[in-house]
Amino acid sequence: MIGGKKIGIGLMLGVILLMTIGMSIPSEVHQEKVIRIAGDNNFPPFEYFAQTGVYSGFNVDIINAISIETGMRIEFVPLPWNVALDALRNGHVDAVQGMKYSPARDKLYDFSAPYFLSSQGIFVRTDNVHIFGIGDLTGRRVAIQKADIAADLFLELQNTSFIETDSQEEAVQLLLDGKVDAFVGNRITGQYFLQKNNQQSQIKIVGDPIDPTDYGVAVLPNNVQLLTEINKAITKIKQNGTYDKIERKWFGQYIRPNTPNLERLRLYLEWGSGIGLLIVLGILWWNRMLKKEVQRRTSQIHEINRELKEKMALLEENLQFQQQLLNSTYSFYVTLTQHGRIFLMNRKAVDFLDVDHHLTGLPLSETILAEFIPNNQVEDVLMQGSTYLEQEIVWERERDGQGQRLIIRYNIFPIISPAKEITGAIINFHDVTKQKDMEKKLESENRLRSLGQLILGIAHEIRNPLTSILTYTQLLPTKFDNPKFRNFFAQQVPGEILRLNDLVNDLLEYARPKPPHPARFRVADLMEAVLALCSQKIKEKKVQVSLSLPPHLCIEADVNQTKQIWINVVLNAIESMDAQGKLNIRGFTEGQMVVVEVEDNGHGMSPEDKYRIFEPFFSTKANGVGLGLSITYQLVKENGGAIDLHSQPGLGTTMIIRLPMPQQETEGKDSYAPSVSH
Repeated sequence: MIGGKKIGIGLMLGVILLMTIGMSIPSEVHQEKVIRIAGDNNFPPFEYFAQTGVYSGFNVDIINAISIETGMRIEFVPLPWNVALDALRNGHVDAVQGMKYSPARDKLYDFSAPYFLSSQGIFVRTDNVHIFGIGDLTGRRVAIQKADIAADLFLELQNTSFIETDSQEEAVQLLLDGKVDAFVGNRITGQYFLQKNNQQSQIKIVGDPIDPTDYGVAVLPNNVQLLTEINKAITKIKQNGTYDKIERKWFGQYIRPNTPNLERLRLYLEWGSGIGLLIVLGILWWNRMLKKEVQRRTSQIHEINRELKEKMALLEENLQFQQQLLNSTYSFYVTLTQHGRIFLMNRKAVDFLDVDHHLTGLPLSETILAEFIPNNQVEDVLMQGSTYLEQEIVWERERDGQGQRLIIRYNIFPIISPAKEITGAIINFHDVTKQKDMEKKLESENRLRSLGQLILGIAHEIRNPLTSILTYTQLLPTKFDNPKFRNFFAQQVPGEILRLNDLVNDLLEYARPKPPHPARFRVADLMEAVLALCSQKIKEKKVQVSLSLPPHLCIEADVNQTKQIWINVVLNAIESMDAQGKLNIRGFTEGQMVVVEVEDNGHGMSPEDKYRIFEPFFSTKANGVGLGLSITYQLVKENGGAIDLHSQPGLGTTMIIRLPMPQQETEGKDSYAPSVSH
């Protein structure tokens, strides 16, 4: 008998030991297996992707706390809500975090111990005067999230049209856009989206909280072991204060709509205390290596949290720095989302527009900006990635009861992500009205100054031949009988008269240039014609000519005037060089313009001469009249182009001529081939 009792006692001790060890085995098992838990990918503040791209939220922190308590390796699977439920039913995930309890769902899933009380709400626009409760939704258009419990709550409603969305944020947007009469969803999540986008003034909640119900983790009925471990951990984090910290972090001192059943709570606490005691005994009994592993993983989580906090703080500093940088710029900046809504405005833009309400979150087409920023250009930038630079437009606006005429210069360019996708657009604009007025005044002053120089030049150039003619004419009576004088007179006087005639013709061409007749032609063809006309000068000085003009490069301008421009520029370059000089001619495109550069290695110009080279009657040549480059400058302007130069004494000069390229450039289109002859 004594031996039998010893055997019985030994068996009982063995059973107790196996039971104690068995309680600690699941933690080790869970360390080997990854538990996949699905959740809604856009259900803030419960579960969502933060701006940093990290999956965050109340439910995520709860599951992380459960992972620490149990030692389970958790993998989050963020999905649209209806896809998450399908994944659970099909066995692709082990559980779904944050599911609201209902009798219908209880037939499909097993629920953990509840850790929150969730309720639904009815959201309507602030101008609503018809919907005040569930009964008023009959015959209305109601937005709900796919697979949301709201669909089960309104089965008895007749003639109600339910529009399902992938997320509650999309449902809120349908309500804002007027496409539905109401949205039914989680009260906290709905208010979160409205506060995030500053839309509280447009949407309100009506009626009492709908169906306050327990909220917890859901698994399939056959996954009892996982549910047991989760329930143990939920009890533990509620006892050690972890749950209270998580709840305060996300909801502050949130007060639940209804007090839970105290008796059921007491049973949960007693059950959890017993399980917690067994877990403590198992941890003490188990080897110290497991404790070290838990500590190591806890340290890793703390380190990850610390790094995340540092990154979030750095991101916040970067955002503040960007906003300060935008506010300190001279121009006005507005950024748009890829849907054309205003995302950010700097302080100067807000002050300039002088609006009495915030524009952030509104479509650009519905704001004051649409009065001077063309909507078709904005759509082109967002859809095609086009760029509009240095655009000018006249804006007529009313301010303080008076009309204002402003000249706005703006740029629109796309925001490109590292994945080469268009994620938005930036509009940079500023008021150039005063600048334009000043330019007109300066232009008027320059014209008056040029007119005075022109008159002085004309007087000087006419006085010289007239003096010669007057001298010869006065000598004519006394030397008429001298044959040599008559021959000299016959040669010199007509020459001086022709010189005067050429001067008058140049003046007429300068004062009244012929209007251009634009045509499309190839740059290379016309330049070859110009070089052929200048070939004698090139041969005389043995100039080496280098051409770099793409065969497809085309210009739309007056052909004859362009030829005259290039002849003047090429001849000036040849005359500025000594024998065996080098002349480089190259062409390329720059935006909507074709650029032709004529570079020589001649004597170059002083800084003073560079600023006067295009003035009439200014010339650095010994016998030059000084009208060639003035006429060239005017012809370039008449054809919608620009001319500039770079020059240094002793290093040569580069003339830069910009002329417009054809509006609709097409490959293979016939182009003008200019003639070599005059």
